[in-house]
Amino acid sequence: MFSKVKVNKHALNYFRKLARKASPLEIQAYLAGHIISVDTVEITDFLYTKEYADQSENIVAWTSEEYTKLKDKIEKQGKTIIGDIHSHPNWDAVMSGQDYKAAITQQQVICGICSILKGKTRVRFWTPTSALPCKINYN
Repeated sequence: MFSKVKVNKHALNYFRKLARKASPLEIQAYLAGHIISVDTVEITDFLYTKEYADQSENIVAWTSEEYTKLKDKIEKQGKTIIGDIHSHPNWDAVMSGQDYKAAITQQQVICGICSILKGKTRVRFWTPTSALPCKINYN
């Protein structure tokens, strides 16, 4: 499916900053954007919650009320939620079995993972249909 992700470097660096600050707890943002071509998806917005339903070192989830409000607001702006990004404190930026299951059941186009190891971050984006991470292009 998609092999490239276009994203604003400053928006991604802001997520990295929040992930380092929250560590060892996971954080999550939903991603709004659109499909540019057969192999490229563009992230236009990182969308943050005011509160999490669950947040620990191994899991993060929004409240259903927050997600519903966000989805309605974004759709009124003519935008689409295409996926999410979340942090993995103290382990690599790879999709876990739970991440893969969530991406499939939520019909996500893209899943971002930001690892935090010894204060350094690594970000990768994945599609639920590929074992290889996507190439990141900054806009």
